[in-house]
Amino acid sequence: MEVQEKPQFVELLKRTMGAYSKPLPESTMLVVWWDLLKGYPLSAVAAAMATYIDQNGEFEPKPAGIAKLCKLMDGRPGVDEAWAIALTSRNEADTVVWTRETAEAFAACMPVLSTGDEVGARMAFKDAYNRLVSEARLAGKPASWTVSLGWDKQKREAALEHAQAAGLLPAPAVQALLPAPAKEEVDHNGLARLKEELKKLIPAGEKMAQRRAAERQAERDDLAARKADIQKRIKSYQSETKPSKPAPKASNRVRECHA
Repeated sequence: MEVQEKPQFVELLKRTMGAYSKPLPESTMLVVWWDLLKGYPLSAVAAAMATYIDQNGEFEPKPAGIAKLCKLMDGRPGVDEAWAIALTSRNEADTVVWTRETAEAFAACMPVLSTGDEVGARMAFKDAYNRLVSEARLAGKPASWTVSLGWDKQKREAALEHAQAAGLLPAPAVQALLPAPAKEEVDHNGLARLKEELKKLIPAGEKMAQRRAAERQAERDDLAARKADIQKRIKSYQSETKPSKPAPKASNRVRECHA
């Protein structure tokens, strides 16, 4: 267990003792509990305590008794399951998640397996595996899961995600082994074609702008001509409708001459 898991362990122990109507052990005994069990995963400790409750309903557990159960429930697969896992490593496409003892035992039986004697190889594997597991448990070593990567990326991703979901591998280790997300590839040829198309559009745009400018100028010229024509017509109309001046009267001298 990790130090940060200590509060969870204490709560687990409190619930276990509560099942026997016993209080949580005092601080000095908590140290003993922690020292004996900290070498095992919290999940193994929880499973050991649950098993003890099922098997012993009268007396509360002792640290040594739970530690003994943890050795048998440390998350390592049984020998037959370990053999089945080991056989999958023969396919180089497959990613295998196995314990250190499984990998070492399989390496020990490979010379026999390479001769085609699968029965003899299995016997050699079982002997080696049981011996390695017993030694690890006596030494208080927790199960150590490792990864043998295969070349198939899809199978690798599935195997690693399954191992993470089962609690065999921590998330950071899984993320480090997964293939990096594919980067988006830039279509340089496509960009070049786009640039060429844009270059072709520039002259056409300039011609269109020039044509529109000419059309607007023609509209302005036509409007100016219409205004001039209207002014001209107004002046002509005004000159035609202007009243004529009356004839001057004859002077008295002229009238006298006629008389």
